[in-house]
Amino acid sequence: MLHHELASHYAELRRIRTRKQLHASALWAQIGGEVESLLGNIERGDRSDARPIDKLRAVAWNIQRGMHFEKLRDALLTDPVLREADVLMLSEVDLGLGRSHNRNVAKDLAEALGMSYAFAVSYLTLEDDHLENPEQTENTLALAGSAILSRAPIKRVLNADLPEVRDKFSSSEKRLGKKRAVIAELETTKGPIVVAQAHLDSNASSRQRAQQLSALLAQARSLEVPRMLLGGDLNTTTYNLGSKWGLVKDLLHKLFVTGFEGTVANYMTPDKRYELPVFEALREAGFATTGLNDRTLGTMNYDLADPYTLEKVRKAVGGLLTRWLVRRLRSFDGVVRARLDWFAGSALTGHDPRVVHIAGHATDHDAVVIDIDV
Repeated sequence: MLHHELASHYAELRRIRTRKQLHASALWAQIGGEVESLLGNIERGDRSDARPIDKLRAVAWNIQRGMHFEKLRDALLTDPVLREADVLMLSEVDLGLGRSHNRNVAKDLAEALGMSYAFAVSYLTLEDDHLENPEQTENTLALAGSAILSRAPIKRVLNADLPEVRDKFSSSEKRLGKKRAVIAELETTKGPIVVAQAHLDSNASSRQRAQQLSALLAQARSLEVPRMLLGGDLNTTTYNLGSKWGLVKDLLHKLFVTGFEGTVANYMTPDKRYELPVFEALREAGFATTGLNDRTLGTMNYDLADPYTLEKVRKAVGGLLTRWLVRRLRSFDGVVRARLDWFAGSALTGHDPRVVHIAGHATDHDAVVIDIDV
């Protein structure tokens, strides 16, 4: 079980402005070794009764930190599609963060579902994102990352190191660490299969996301298991947030070339234009998305009638542009559908891809589901 003694230093870490200042500080000389050994670590909980599976239903889901844990757990226990899941590939998983009631989200879900789990640390989180912790509950372990839960025995696990494209220590959600991914080898009755959970950077360009994805797939291939399934939030937003100038050029192209309605339509087909590098990275690694994704449905729906969504948009772009967007989106009933979450596979066959929407705001993403022939 993961543990550390860093909580007494959170306030001082928050006061340090830049990573350069951090690394030059007496505090870093004191705790830097402990932090570095913690980031990239893995916590596992393996059930002694796990047996090789003869079917595989995979669910990839960005669970928004596990902030709405009870709704999330209940959906996984009662939804007719989700309750049959054999493996869960979860993005945005908290361990000891006030915004998610200081739960060990992966462990608590695994225990509720009767599954083994592997939680991979990406960040030591010092500040919450906008509107995430209104009660200002103090963090305990303050760890954030991703997880794989499985009914099959989990063999080897990797916490994959991805290229860093944004300094998270100086971001609005102040963190120590970087984007990582969890890769696990599962045991089936027909031999091993590797599942790789991905959560690519949103504050990046498509080329930068492609670099992260290529690094992840290379590490998955290092396990030398032919059958591989990638699943997760690839953040195929169609926006270049890698730099201010890149975003300006991107917005001008969308405004004068693609047009407003074309831009909205492209959110459902990011592989056709604005996110081509990501999908080229998949093809170069021998992965295909065909037949593994329900392309008729979005996986994240921006509903500007929702106060939480509206406030986040207002914070990002300002009140004037937010009001303009609300007016322009009336013909879309105020809802923009986007496809951010994907499956891709190598040397395997999938069928019956689905998108599962859970009412009541269990999370801001929908779950994507695929059945794999074992």
